[in-house]
Amino acid sequence: MASKEFLLWCVVLVWVSLPTEALEKAPKVQVYSRYPESIGKENILHCFVEGFHPPKINVTLLKNNVEIPGVQRSDLSFKEDWTFQLLTHVSVVPDGKAEYSCKVEHQALREPQIVKWEQNY
Repeated sequence: MASKEFLLWCVVLVWVSLPTEALEKAPKVQVYSRYPESIGKENILHCFVEGFHPPKINVTLLKNNVEIPGVQRSDLSFKEDWTFQLLTHVSVVPDGKAEYSCKVEHQALREPQIVKWEQNY
């Protein structure tokens, strides 16, 4: 009986001592507006990125695949599971023709992830 308990404790110690820093988690991306979409009315476009690790990430808001200037970003924060989250946002005036998207680059992704803002006029 003692050898089974010893083996169990060894497994627990190995599991607890595994480095969590080495874990990579790909980000989840959401693109949305602060207000309901309306052509010609100023709105705030958000790109919320969460659940990623390590914390190094590049988030770019695009209009017709060109970087939008003046983007603001929140402070990087972490959740209870030690993954990170970040909010970027910028003022836009939708014209019904332009395509808006969020490009996310992170080491857990093979290539940049681009998520479009699904506008419903």
